[in-house]
Amino acid sequence: MKKNYLLSLSHSKGITIKMLAMNCCWILLLYIGSIFTACSDEDSVKKNPYLSTCTRAMLKEVVEVRFLNLDKNINIHIDFGDGTIKEGMPTDVITHKYTQSGDYTMNITAGEHKIQKRIRIYNLLALTEAMKQFKDPNYKKVWAMTHRAHTTDLTIPENSISSVSAAIKSGAEIIECDTHVTKDGVVVVCHDQTINATTNGSGDITKMTFEEIQKYYLKDRNGNLTDEKIPTLEAFLKAGRGKIYFNLDYSPRTASTKQVFDIVKKMEMMESVFFYCNSEQKVKEVLDLDKDAHAYPWVGAHKALVGLPGTYFIQGSYMTNGKSTDMSKGIADGMIVSIGMLAWTGSDVSEYELNEEYLDDLLTIFPDVKMIMTDVPKELIKALKQRGKR
Repeated sequence: MKKNYLLSLSHSKGITIKMLAMNCCWILLLYIGSIFTACSDEDSVKKNPYLSTCTRAMLKEVVEVRFLNLDKNINIHIDFGDGTIKEGMPTDVITHKYTQSGDYTMNITAGEHKIQKRIRIYNLLALTEAMKQFKDPNYKKVWAMTHRAHTTDLTIPENSISSVSAAIKSGAEIIECDTHVTKDGVVVVCHDQTINATTNGSGDITKMTFEEIQKYYLKDRNGNLTDEKIPTLEAFLKAGRGKIYFNLDYSPRTASTKQVFDIVKKMEMMESVFFYCNSEQKVKEVLDLDKDAHAYPWVGAHKALVGLPGTYFIQGSYMTNGKSTDMSKGIADGMIVSIGMLAWTGSDVSEYELNEEYLDDLLTIFPDVKMIMTDVPKELIKALKQRGKR
């Protein structure tokens, strides 16, 4: 009996030891995994009861470190992980700009609290810094914005996830896309308010749930069905985060300023997104949400930007029928000229190829142009280089 009891006890201990060993292995694996995924591009924002700061930023973006729930009299010491050390008090907002891309660990000492915060810095200049270049008379580069993320590869659906990669590969600085909101409040990327033209389904986005929309597939620009679906704005932005800037055309689309703004803020992409505004009211709406937001209005809707410290694009259009937009008032107000060279109604510009005679005409009409929106970014960039504009 005693022998059996000892065997049983021994067996039980063996199982316990094995279980402890397995648990230790799992803990070790989870720890290792956390090291490698701590700043994964898929991570949600990590919360800390004593600290508020971003987990992602662009080069030279102002990173703000704010303190929560701390005694206001304790000393703060921050090592930003790139050789920069700053000190302050919990009532201070301590700021820093990273000048090299990479993953960094902030080590923060606040009284008895020792806090670590991981942050990823992308190799893309913050828009606030990038826009300053256009005030330099020696900066000759004309940026390319790709309309609906178009390229000359017609097998890629417009405003699709795959179109983001193609736009980046083309060399364009900015992707233009359009936003609408579903019946259940999901902001999606689609030019039209209906899915009729771009998918194998039909219906008004604002009267359909996101789940209903996801039953259908996108067509490429030749009209052939693909395996892609209409993306959310969040997924679309994530596909190009840190690699390219975005121009979000939410106005006059159905997604509200606040709905679009909240997604950009959540994605920590305020320094890589333009908010297109077709009216002065829309400009005011976005500035009310963030005075430093990169509003990008049609010329004439820019009055709320006059006198502000930022640098702002205004949009106009090139027309082959002699009715190109008059940009003179915007230029007089200190705005930077952006022109759409697109297949507008009343214009002979093609969606599928670059007419270099039209490009030369555009550059003559708008000698101050600093950005051109196009459906053929790679071809435009090549032609601009040949003209000393890149």
